Amino acid sequence: MRKRRGEVFKLAVFSLLMKKEGVLKKELARDFLALGSWVFFVLVLARALVLPYRPFVDQIIIAGIFLVLVGLIWKNWDGYVARVLVLGIFTMLFYYSTVYSWFAVVIGLGILGSAWYVSKDWKKIIAGIVIGLIATGLGYYLSGFSFVT
Repeated sequence: MRKRRGEVFKLAVFSLLMKKEGVLKKELARDFLALGSWVFFVLVLARALVLPYRPFVDQIIIAGIFLVLVGLIWKNWDGYVARVLVLGIFTMLFYYSTVYSWFAVVIGLGILGSAWYVSKDWKKIIAGIVIGLIATGLGYYLSGFSFVT
């Protein structure tokens, strides 16, 4: 059994190394962008609901609703960048840790680089940043007016 596991591992490493450099870069870029997917957005929201911290949950929900509404009206922006910005800022505020904040900033820069590498469209990326900042601001300020206690 151990020999078989070792062979599978060697085969996986070999196939990874045999891929062309461009393919690896593209895969890594897409992996970074996956952190801005709706699936990850809902995963962070679900995690926040496990240990109910109402302001954090409200902020994410309000920002998410804004992003959905903007997405229904206007398509020419990078939603991945906007969602990552929302999650990054709110989790940095939630954890209030310098180490986590630096980690989130590095990941955020990686996501911006990945968005550029995949789409090469700065207008969409900048629009995503602006929409993400607006969503974050709305989530932050409107969460204080939550009707649910």
